[in-house]
Amino acid sequence: IASAARPGQFVIVRIRDGGERIPLTIADYDAKAGTVTIVVQEVGATTRRLGAHEAGQDLLDIVGPLGNPIELPAGGHVCGVGGGFGSAALLSLMRALTARGDNTTVVMGARNKDLLILADELKAACRNLELCTDDGSVGFKGFVTERLKQLIAGDGPGKPDHVVAIGPMIMMKAVADITVPAGIHTLVSMDPLMIDGTGM
Repeated sequence: IASAARPGQFVIVRIRDGGERIPLTIADYDAKAGTVTIVVQEVGATTRRLGAHEAGQDLLDIVGPLGNPIELPAGGHVCGVGGGFGSAALLSLMRALTARGDNTTVVMGARNKDLLILADELKAACRNLELCTDDGSVGFKGFVTERLKQLIAGDGPGKPDHVVAIGPMIMMKAVADITVPAGIHTLVSMDPLMIDGTGM
């Protein structure tokens, strides 16, 4: 899985026999080490069981990589916009785009600084990291969309050529409402609207 994985793909995990099949985005992968990184929020019975696993403990099965990788033309300024756990899905993408020489920016947001995830890893994976918190506890005080508007207007690293938004549906819609009229190529994650792994 690690050697074949590309940004934008996912795995399906089962914890126990007869258990739920849960699709999880591959946040990162290391082909040499043979590892994939997934980020899980414990919200239901299956994710709580997964969170209770100790290091080295087996899962019943994991299959992947599944889904189509994200394809972007080379040479532009790519801005990833992450809300909440959507930020994790940007990590491998930003690392790959930065490695090929693209100008990369991540605008990530959360309600407060304690809910920001993978900020250090994302900072290392992209050229510019913009942190946003609703309460102003770190970085820009306000929504990621407000900071994105400023970037499009020329503030900071400048107007992006491509935007990839991953997070809550309302956030992704708000991003598209800003970027599409500005003529910016925009991709959003549609996984909340579909059952991953069924070939839809």
